[in-house]
Amino acid sequence: MTRSVLRRLTAAAAALVVSTSLLAGCGASADTPSSSTGTAAGYPMTLTSPYGETTLEAKPERVAVVSSVDLDIALALGVVPVISPQYGDAELDPWETEALEELGETTLKTYDSTDGVDYEAIAVAEPDVILATSGWTLDADYEQLSKIAPIVSYTGEDGLSAMTWEQRTESAAAALGRSDQAKDVIDGIAADFATTAAANPELAGTTFTYAVIHPEQITYISYEGSDVTFFTKLGLTLPERASDFGATSAAVSRENLDLLDADILLMGYPFGDEGLLTRSDLEKDALFRQIPAVAAGRYAVIDDAFASPLAYPTPLTEPWLLERLVPVLVDAVAGNGEK
Repeated sequence: MTRSVLRRLTAAAAALVVSTSLLAGCGASADTPSSSTGTAAGYPMTLTSPYGETTLEAKPERVAVVSSVDLDIALALGVVPVISPQYGDAELDPWETEALEELGETTLKTYDSTDGVDYEAIAVAEPDVILATSGWTLDADYEQLSKIAPIVSYTGEDGLSAMTWEQRTESAAAALGRSDQAKDVIDGIAADFATTAAANPELAGTTFTYAVIHPEQITYISYEGSDVTFFTKLGLTLPERASDFGATSAAVSRENLDLLDADILLMGYPFGDEGLLTRSDLEKDALFRQIPAVAAGRYAVIDDAFASPLAYPTPLTEPWLLERLVPVLVDAVAGNGEK
């Protein structure tokens, strides 16, 4: 079982936070680390966070990460961390394995993150800097981590959920002295999206709804203001009713399943039997089958393997998803979706 799947299965209590607030801030600005003047290569550098400041005295060589998002960022920038979290026996995600192999490595030094961040293990690894741009427990971890090494964090009260993957990558790269690499990575992915959109013009202007069955509710993920840029960069657009939903008003009742309709409907069932409804239950529901997109074969299932990359985009997941999810979207637009 991969780490993204385990993360999904063990995050049920926080599922709505992950799937709504995390998707909410596609346009927020992010502060990159600021450097002191008068020194070569931008060091010493002050790293700011909502919890304090640390100072990076020189370009770091040994990098620790405290989340899989930060691992992806490091690997995308050509850095193999000296230590990384691993949840239980979870395996690396396929995009991480591929990136690691491209860097000439096959394994990572890890600590068990089942019970949270392992300060001792990180300290033993002797990092020069800690990447925590996506550290969900950084408010509790910051004091201890800052005693080990300077921390690249998010900034502002909403920084954790508001920063885009591009902003996280730029922030980490600035601290690592790899801003040129970050620009190449970000520009390359943008070019890939543009090329894919041009090759699939039928996606342009197509409205879509993306919804997920959580344990507590059916959640309208693609509300107005959410981070659905993976889809919009391909030319897809939101239906007008998307503005009726929001981060705190994303529930869709079984009596109002028609609100899910759009040119194409994308449904995710990452919680399986733990969801409010199973896929089988929903697809048997008469009201669901009457949704025009469903009746016309323009309904597609978002594979469980896609759920986490969509919720936690990184410079490694975006190309991986682009290759695998676009054919699903194209089939749905053509009416060749689920029957």
